[in-house]
Amino acid sequence: MATCSRCGDEFNVSTARRSIGQKYGAGSYDDYFPDGDVCEECADLELGSAEAEGAEVMDLMDWEWD
Repeated sequence: MATCSRCGDEFNVSTARRSIGQKYGAGSYDDYFPDGDVCEECADLELGSAEAEGAEVMDLMDWEWD
């Protein structure tokens, strides 16, 4: 079991990778956390925030998804 560098909880890296990959796309976990040192909950908070911020920027700039 690994220890999260953010919250200090123990977690399974494979489970975190799989869960984050299902929610944000394959490879997302490794792209953001290449050291595999962030638990699923902390990773979800960070990636969810980044996704929401990107959507807000696109809305403010009147961009549309093709």
